[in-house]
Amino acid sequence: MKSLLMVAVGLSVASSVPLAAGDYTINGRIEGYSGRILLLRPVLLEKSDTLASVLTSDGSFSISGTVDAPAEASLEAPGAKLSVPLFLEDGASITVDGVSGRRLATVTGGGELQQCRNRYGDIERESERRCDSIRADFNANYNMNDPIWRTQLRCALRAEADRLDAAEDEFIAQNDNMVSVSLIARRLQQLTRDKKLSKKYRLLGDKAKALPRAQMLRPLAEEAAQITVGGIAPDFTMQTPEGTSISLYGIKAKVKILDFWASWCGPCRAENPNLIKIYEKFHPMGLEIISVSLDTSKKAWIQAISKDGMVWKHASELGQGKTHAEVYNVYGVPYMLILDQDNRIISEGMRGDELMRYISSLFE
Repeated sequence: MKSLLMVAVGLSVASSVPLAAGDYTINGRIEGYSGRILLLRPVLLEKSDTLASVLTSDGSFSISGTVDAPAEASLEAPGAKLSVPLFLEDGASITVDGVSGRRLATVTGGGELQQCRNRYGDIERESERRCDSIRADFNANYNMNDPIWRTQLRCALRAEADRLDAAEDEFIAQNDNMVSVSLIARRLQQLTRDKKLSKKYRLLGDKAKALPRAQMLRPLAEEAAQITVGGIAPDFTMQTPEGTSISLYGIKAKVKILDFWASWCGPCRAENPNLIKIYEKFHPMGLEIISVSLDTSKKAWIQAISKDGMVWKHASELGQGKTHAEVYNVYGVPYMLILDQDNRIISEGMRGDELMRYISSLFE
């Protein structure tokens, strides 16, 4: 690399040589860890170059190098399941303190960008502390063999995850720089699965969007925007149970429910009685339901349709395609999208009474 020259030095003590302009050091310790520590620099969204590799017997390490411009990096301790976002800047001295097996480390020092990232690190660690407290409280006071309490625990942890997600949104909107881009890029797969990528990208400021990593994110965010509320649902052509072709755009209706499901999915089957009520009430007014099955067995697919009384339109690729994952980013079912007559997505993720109320409101 022309812009980065990395040199690994001492495994327990930092170099005492004064830093020249452009030099930086990373010192620290990962408690309970021995093995290799890597310093990586992302070159693509999901590919990195190894800039330094050091071995440590007691978790202590020191890495130094030179940059001619601020650069994003990541300190990795594979055996410790630790990945620490760093920002390499002129004259920066960074300290990393971690514990093997813990996802988050404490980072102090560094330049302006690193200190910005450190502030978000404080938010992450506080959220992790609250999650640990929630788990400890449930384990100490409730019978966790009881499915009801396990569900309550999942809901409590989900609420904390939503709280952290909102804090991340606020942070990205307030910090128009490389740090905000890094937050999105490091969670690219998860944000894609959760259908939050386009929303996060829109929060970036103009300076952040001009950065190379943000330019790489842009087409993915624009593609993701098609399958979120406000986007036009992509067309597809699949086979019906009878062996004929059916397309999303070929079905004309005032309102469409695009229902991703499978015969082996218990929650999907449990939702079908609600869909039956909705279809019986609103189909005469212009509602259509298109259930797209993730089944690979045609026999199981057809039997489930018949047994559950699903009298609307059905389509499946029967394992011969991945439209659900590669086009619609659906990795878990049940999942529903509500489309208007122009195939614009007007709602997503609804089920049960909430779905019934929403569909009712569209026909009032």
